[in-house]
Amino acid sequence: MVTLSAGGTAGPGAEAAKGKGRLPRSVEDAGPGQAGRIGGMALKELLVSVIIPAYHVEKRLGKCVESVCAQTWENLEILIIDDGSTDGTGRVADEWAAKDARVRVEHQANAGVSAARNRALDMATGEWVRFVDADDWLPPDSIEKLLRRVERERSDLVIAGYEHQVGELCHVFNLAKRDDTVSCEAYLAFLNPNANSFFCGALWNKLFRRELIERSGARFESGLGYGEDFLFVCAYLTEAKRISFSTDVVYRYVRHPHSMTFAQTWDSVQHPVRNLKTKYRLYQGLKALYRRKNVYDQYRGSLWQYMIRATINQ
Repeated sequence: MVTLSAGGTAGPGAEAAKGKGRLPRSVEDAGPGQAGRIGGMALKELLVSVIIPAYHVEKRLGKCVESVCAQTWENLEILIIDDGSTDGTGRVADEWAAKDARVRVEHQANAGVSAARNRALDMATGEWVRFVDADDWLPPDSIEKLLRRVERERSDLVIAGYEHQVGELCHVFNLAKRDDTVSCEAYLAFLNPNANSFFCGALWNKLFRRELIERSGARFESGLGYGEDFLFVCAYLTEAKRISFSTDVVYRYVRHPHSMTFAQTWDSVQHPVRNLKTKYRLYQGLKALYRRKNVYDQYRGSLWQYMIRATINQ
């Protein structure tokens, strides 16, 4: 497993950000006959691996998996990792595997969400990877919208809006509120003041290219109370070149007292010293990303402020 540390060295060909803006659309710079193809592969042939770690979600897993199986984009492999649940989570997962051949279930001794996601990544064979939490669900055209964006922009990462539900209340969040594609260096300028946001740090409003996951060595770090997703995104970005923003709403994030995010937040409140250590570890990963991209000196005067910003749901 490769994780970022503050001493990361710059990758070949990295260059400092100089206010680079929007990049050309693929339909503008692709050769004749290339529309609707990505890297020589027809869009309809692309397989998306959907990763769902599951722990004690017997009552909620069914709705989550149903929303994935009902996607308008049907070429999926749905990987559910039952992380040692002692309720009926494993049974619900197995029932879905019996209903839909695209669903694969692995049962493991409880090892935490990072180990569950890493196991699924080792199993994944899709060209693209989507992460979904078992508490949440997807709008029917969620994956297709993200892939259509890839077709149009030839992106390495797509970041979109999401809905946040608490009880009966639901609000749409999209911190960027934009619909364009930029270089990774330009994205780092946006990330610097917004690294503490769900929009930038969460997994579930994004689509990842599996080739870059493997090339970057990105995996989930165990032993953190929270933020393993943020470190994964930072590691992944070291190999990304084109980042797309989308104003589409592609995820329903459901927050309740038993949800994974709520539990992680409550744990950080209960253990302030451990929380501070975790925050510093996340900052080290963020700092390493900017070093790898050769832009740390440009942002060193402000990047440290990540340490004192609270996490915001935007």
